[in-house]
Amino acid sequence: MRRLYFATWGNPLEWREVDYQCDGRGVRRGFASAVCAEADKYVVHVLDSVVTASGGGQGRPLNPHAVEAAKKVGLKVVEKNGAVHVEPPQCEKWREYARRYIEELLGKMGIEGTVVVTAAVGRLSNKTYRGTPDLILSELIWGLWQAVKELGEPKGQLDIHLDVTHGINFMPTAALWAARLVASIALAAGYDKVVLKAYNSTPNQWHYVEVFTEEIAHIQFPRPPRSPVAKALYYGAPIHYAHLCKEEQCHEPPTAEPTCVDNEVHYPQPRTTPLQLYEILLTQAGCPQSIPTLKQLKDWHLVKVLPPTASMVVRHELSAIQKALGRRKIGKCTKLIEILPYPAGDPNPCQDDNRNFVAHAGLLADHTELCPHGDDYQIKIEETTMKCLQK
Repeated sequence: MRRLYFATWGNPLEWREVDYQCDGRGVRRGFASAVCAEADKYVVHVLDSVVTASGGGQGRPLNPHAVEAAKKVGLKVVEKNGAVHVEPPQCEKWREYARRYIEELLGKMGIEGTVVVTAAVGRLSNKTYRGTPDLILSELIWGLWQAVKELGEPKGQLDIHLDVTHGINFMPTAALWAARLVASIALAAGYDKVVLKAYNSTPNQWHYVEVFTEEIAHIQFPRPPRSPVAKALYYGAPIHYAHLCKEEQCHEPPTAEPTCVDNEVHYPQPRTTPLQLYEILLTQAGCPQSIPTLKQLKDWHLVKVLPPTASMVVRHELSAIQKALGRRKIGKCTKLIEILPYPAGDPNPCQDDNRNFVAHAGLLADHTELCPHGDDYQIKIEETTMKCLQK
């Protein structure tokens, strides 16, 4: 089992050290609830506005660790009347300042972590940030998935512990949504199951408590997918998916350095929406090196983690084919219509709808051939069936 800790952080300048009650693991002192976490990898999400923040003043305490970290990484630190304001010395390398600032803070708790920096939106301190929800979500999905990949070979169970204690505004909601999508990508890549747990710390008591647990064992689609290759997963057509995923181009990171115009921070227009990016990462994650044979298809991990109904249909169709081959051996490429007890098929598939395509896992009997391949069979589908993924 692999465990990934994923936290949302707002402005740490006013966080004070407290004694966290760590849910059965005793008391641990620190300025962030991350001290309670035990994980193979630590990930913190921050907005890039974290480097134009203020804290203290009017009797409010300052976090000396944050002030020290800001100075160490080269941020401008203005201190006046017990208050502090931090800001990058220039717009260039804005994201790098944010990343190093939070990495330095994590280090003060003895944690080596990955920092996912995304755009911000709205007016914060003396800056107006012109980010968009789509850009923030895309950057977050991308960054979290890169962190999961760094855990190593995907196998067994992946636990994602989402700590929303310090997140502000929409950050906890965005993080939960991104974690669910990344869980599906992880399943496609090879994990058997993802357990997502959310944590929060109770105000002024500092009990680090589990809010809920969710088990994710099948690929999820927040909406019907748009791309044909993602539809192949959605409908449960694994052979079509194996052909189409090889045509997908590697996607460049959606992250980009902001530009500054007076007191405004601007970002490039995202090239994809978050769900388009999700479909790309999902379909790349499970893409096999070669088209599976009949035996390989039966044992293919991806078939097990397809949406539940699709997975069941694929397994039923493969079982029917194997039973038919048990009754009749074939010595040459043979269409399924010749070995399965199906009525005559449609020479023009999916002209009206794709119900038959979905019902048979994309293996339309008169458009699919089995070809002997040693003690196994290759499965060949006709190009004309690809249009069934346009429905």
